Amino acid sequence: MRARTATALLALLLGGCASVSSVPPAVEVPFRSTNWTLQGRIGVLSDEQNLSGQIRWQHREDRDELLMTSPLGQGVARIVRDGEGVALEMPNQPTRHARDADTLTREALGYVLPVTGLTWWVQARPAPGRAFEATRDASGRLTQLKQDGWTIDYLQYAADARPRKLTVAREGLEIRLVADSWQNE
Repeated sequence: MRARTATALLALLLGGCASVSSVPPAVEVPFRSTNWTLQGRIGVLSDEQNLSGQIRWQHREDRDELLMTSPLGQGVARIVRDGEGVALEMPNQPTRHARDADTLTREALGYVLPVTGLTWWVQARPAPGRAFEATRDASGRLTQLKQDGWTIDYLQYAADARPRKLTVAREGLEIRLVADSWQNE
């Protein structure tokens, strides 16, 4: 079960009144970038376990690479998404392959995690082309986003307006993410 939860943790990082409008120009995200790297900490709280670790997520338009390590820095899992699909590597286990991250998490875990949406949500943006509900603060920043059955709470922003702390939750599962550093590349 520990391997399944570790897989869930890493896989996350490679979906009131509905507000379907785009972000107003005054609060347009200043760090908009196709290529970025996020380093931070992640915790997964499920009905069965509570795990934590560190993540390094390097995102490119055509490739993602996510590395999850234990709190002591030992590699736990690595996910790579490219034009050929998604691969999951874990110590002492064969590499798993799938056509997309949703299929991989369904096969590895038995349920789908919001991998596609999370790429957008960590940037405080709804995934495009899908309905969402958004709650904003007086500055126009997202405080809560609901999309694809997930609730994303933005708990803290960094000085550059990037999300620093957020939770992604659905019944029986909560993912907590703290972004210690962002880099546009």
